[in-house]
Amino acid sequence: MAMGDLTQLAERARNVLKENDLGTSTKPAPSLYPHQWNWDSCFIAIGISRYDPARAAVEILSLLRGQWANGLVPQIVFSPEGSGYFPGPDVWQCHRSPDAPQDVETSGITQPPVLATAARRVFERFSDEGNGTAFLDDVFPKILSYHRFLYRDRDPDQSGLIAVVHPWESGLDNSPPYLDAGSRVHMTYKPKYERLDLLHVAAENRPTNKDYDLFVFLLEQMRAVSWDQAAYLKIAPLAVEDVLFNSILCRANDDLAAIAALVEEDSSEIEGWNRRTRQAINDKLWDPERRTYYSYDRVSNRLLRDDTIAGLHTLWGGVATEERAYPMIDSWLTPDRFWPDGYPVPTTSVASPYYNPENYWLGPTWVNTNWMVSQGLDTYGRPDLAQIIRSRTLDMVSREGFREYYHPQTGEGFGTNSFSWSAALTLDWLPEMGVKLAP
Repeated sequence: MAMGDLTQLAERARNVLKENDLGTSTKPAPSLYPHQWNWDSCFIAIGISRYDPARAAVEILSLLRGQWANGLVPQIVFSPEGSGYFPGPDVWQCHRSPDAPQDVETSGITQPPVLATAARRVFERFSDEGNGTAFLDDVFPKILSYHRFLYRDRDPDQSGLIAVVHPWESGLDNSPPYLDAGSRVHMTYKPKYERLDLLHVAAENRPTNKDYDLFVFLLEQMRAVSWDQAAYLKIAPLAVEDVLFNSILCRANDDLAAIAALVEEDSSEIEGWNRRTRQAINDKLWDPERRTYYSYDRVSNRLLRDDTIAGLHTLWGGVATEERAYPMIDSWLTPDRFWPDGYPVPTTSVASPYYNPENYWLGPTWVNTNWMVSQGLDTYGRPDLAQIIRSRTLDMVSREGFREYYHPQTGEGFGTNSFSWSAALTLDWLPEMGVKLAP
């Protein structure tokens, strides 16, 4: 793309974030997602920090307003002005838990822990070191409390692997491993609810009603025990040691340890967690025959051998050993799996029986996963592939706009329009392409 086109793309991206700005937080999209989402805000803060680190810091601090007393940073912090989203606060009923915040409504689950990584990126982009350090002083104990929550309440075996108890926590809602694990959940009743997402997006691009039955059933099971996280894990009908979630956590532990050093706090606890999680991913989640990492179903006690992009996030987390990373890259980034002619990287292998290039996490290419995979490839010495992903993603976004996800072969955009993390991560890439972002 010409420099002029890239400059115009930057302006378009900033306009999306401006239009979705709620004041102290940014909604993911104008109508489909009218509140603040956890990992969305982390990606959004990373993008905004390229030109306004102070506003990016506010994004992080706004998310942390919803933190629970037990350390959980929720998937959603609800905006009082937001409407038309299911499930809303009346469904979650998080007030049942004594740990829930009193002055803001939230959901009762979390999302992939990008928070420490986002906080570190924001700090690094402050021109005034004093303001950056003040920001870290504020957020460090809160993010440390979040990681303690994960290792205390979501690591029942003390193995270092965090268990995801709801598909929404994985970030990849209807990804094949969750369809697989979810198929073994015995739902004792069919939940009653009204979907509102289909008022904004075509049904063929969204999870099915059957998927939503599972989503709502699991929510109601957690609500029934008043959001007691540790107690629920003992009876959870779905519990997945998710490879993407845990790989992101390893990257977050690295960043949290670096923040600890910056604020002159002890990092030994964080480093201990990190060693255990990295070792456990390599010991338990690696499949030598298929040469990749898979999530593990704690309920059925088996690897979920569904071919998705999740295993490639071990590159972004710096988890994969070199002996494993290079064969995985060579055998998985191929035309018959995750490198189709067009716009890689699809979120589900093109060879998978689940593959659907127009449906949510069953095959479309997403900007955030491409952003993470490309950085992982850079780390492992494949800048050639990383550059192809960046350039093709930017071309796709420039042509189709800031969509939620895209067809990996044609580049056609699907899902909602004006999607904030697509805009934000585009902005994070553009300075690497020579674009200067004015404050």
